[in-house]
Amino acid sequence: MIQLNLDLNYLTQYFNINTHRLNEYSSKSIEEIIELEAQEGNQAAHLIASAMKNPDKLVNLLLLLDPKNRYLIITNLSQTDLKKLLPYLEQEDLLWGLRYFRVDKIIEMLNKLPTEQIMRVVLQRFSLKDIFLLMPQEDIDKFFENPEVERKEVMKYFESLNPADLERILMYQFGNSIKDKTQEEQLSFLESMRDRDFTKMLQNMERYDQVGLMIGLVKEKPELMEQISPENITRPMRVMEKQDILNCMDVLDPEFLIPMVEELPPDLLQVVATQIDPRVFAQILINDFPDVLSKIAL
Repeated sequence: MIQLNLDLNYLTQYFNINTHRLNEYSSKSIEEIIELEAQEGNQAAHLIASAMKNPDKLVNLLLLLDPKNRYLIITNLSQTDLKKLLPYLEQEDLLWGLRYFRVDKIIEMLNKLPTEQIMRVVLQRFSLKDIFLLMPQEDIDKFFENPEVERKEVMKYFESLNPADLERILMYQFGNSIKDKTQEEQLSFLESMRDRDFTKMLQNMERYDQVGLMIGLVKEKPELMEQISPENITRPMRVMEKQDILNCMDVLDPEFLIPMVEELPPDLLQVVATQIDPRVFAQILINDFPDVLSKIAL
């Protein structure tokens, strides 16, 4: 039996069951009470049966506004059934549930999301520059080797630079031989390089210039972020406090938060599920869990 904390005054007045009979029913389920009242010819049996099919009445009958009562019922659900409640939780309730995880676990789960969703979260607090500055050099080198980073796009970026910046970048690697060339000649020099040498030149650029190039490429072609590992995208978040990370995650739709909450152990999942709206919970009990209702005792 599921023994709830109920309002006897409501039961005696609305259902016309006196206190003496309620005391006799203390160990009986609602279904048993309905049967006994029906045998006595009491109209209360019909009223209770009606309440068991009406969400608003059921909220009052079972005092579902009290989170303790919701929790007592929810603890009787299986792990599978418990997860069925999560789609009915508000986004803020799901985020509240994630506070039970450690920061490293939250970031680990973030890394499993589609890149587009990870970027939505990270860009709440950090910029592309922050992400690329923290990337290991080895991963930046691999980025420039990726076939998705097209040479023509890199050249478009170089063409967009002011002459002084382009000259500085080239002089860093090729010395004064570049200084006397016009911008057009410098660009022509880059065009003439073999692909392997061109990539090597990108890998040998100063870190600040590499980051600038990566930002320019990604702004023109956002899908290039797919070539960067989730761990590198979320790296800046590792210095953040847990609540600050969760605040950034409020841009995620519930469909991405629910699988994360599902990783909680059963006892904590029960606590999170208790945040469900009482009327919604009543409707779910009526539709999906009549067997659970049958176990509730007054």
